[in-house]
Amino acid sequence: MQTLEILKDATFKILTSRGTGSGFYLKDENLILTNHHVIEGCHEVAIEDDNKNRILGKVILTNPDMDIAILRTEKKLEVQHAIDIDDTLIPSRQQKVFALGYPFGMPFTITEGIVSNPEQHMNGKHFVQTDAAINPGNSGGPLVTQDGKLVGINSSKFNNADNVGFAIPTKAVKEAVESVKNNAEDKFSLQCASCGNLSYEVKEFCDNCGATLQKDVFDVLSLTEFSQFIEDSLSALEINPVLTRAGHEFWEFHQGSSLIRVFVMDRNYLYLTSPLNNLPKENLEKLYEYLISSDQGEFNLGVYKNTIFVSYRIHMSDIFKDDETKADIKNKIKALALKADDLDDFFVDEYNCTMSTYAKEVS
Repeated sequence: MQTLEILKDATFKILTSRGTGSGFYLKDENLILTNHHVIEGCHEVAIEDDNKNRILGKVILTNPDMDIAILRTEKKLEVQHAIDIDDTLIPSRQQKVFALGYPFGMPFTITEGIVSNPEQHMNGKHFVQTDAAINPGNSGGPLVTQDGKLVGINSSKFNNADNVGFAIPTKAVKEAVESVKNNAEDKFSLQCASCGNLSYEVKEFCDNCGATLQKDVFDVLSLTEFSQFIEDSLSALEINPVLTRAGHEFWEFHQGSSLIRVFVMDRNYLYLTSPLNNLPKENLEKLYEYLISSDQGEFNLGVYKNTIFVSYRIHMSDIFKDDETKADIKNKIKALALKADDLDDFFVDEYNCTMSTYAKEVS
């Protein structure tokens, strides 16, 4: 299992305004592969490693028919180990395989299973069927052998069915990787499901073979007025808002060491919160006195399940009252993030607390 554990450096979480998925790095090609349905509606996505660092990924190829997407980062990743595509590998029934990824947005996981059918036929295509656990969030991650060779891209599982998962076979993966070599300028492109030709703009038919193309692939998911307001507010922290997206009306990022979460609660409230520190084992009385008596303005300090939080809440109807109110709330979003980054160090220094398990190490 040691061989597979080191591959967490080459396996990434993919985050968009729709949700989260997984992806993996091909070192020689400097590409990250995932599913089309993971990045659908986006031309740029956030890519997060196992150490909670995020970088921007640009979609340079997508193929909705095979559910493949290919991303490029601005700089080549410093990844020591990467997923290998072995041209000679032919998966066989009952061969042991492992699904790598970030199910439900959780940290990196490995699940074990076997190849149930190496060429399961569905909807006119072949997939690798496996009983390895593939859950929401695993989509786009690699299915590999014990020695880290790619068997396929985890794509889906049947709803209400146990131990039935599917991966896109390496043949289709290699064809997509070969096609993207024609995209010298790294533009967003649609790969024709019939001939593999790339289109860089909306067209009804493929220029090469005449096959019908899925035109809505080029559409970018538009933000609501509320989401745009939040992302404009986060820009004041000099953060690219794309790097903060973690689902529908949900944003999550680190300001220094502190994790900041922004979301809508009960459809009525904008809620900002940061899990700062774990309670210490002793001298709790002085800490509680501080938590109860300290004045944090409109921000609140509290304890939930042994963790100290700072938070801010406002009713959704109050956000768009007038320009002055909007400006004030934008300032509070920025202020809470900066305050959280200060407070977690304060509680460590003054009350011997430890950092929250959600904290990020800052060098």
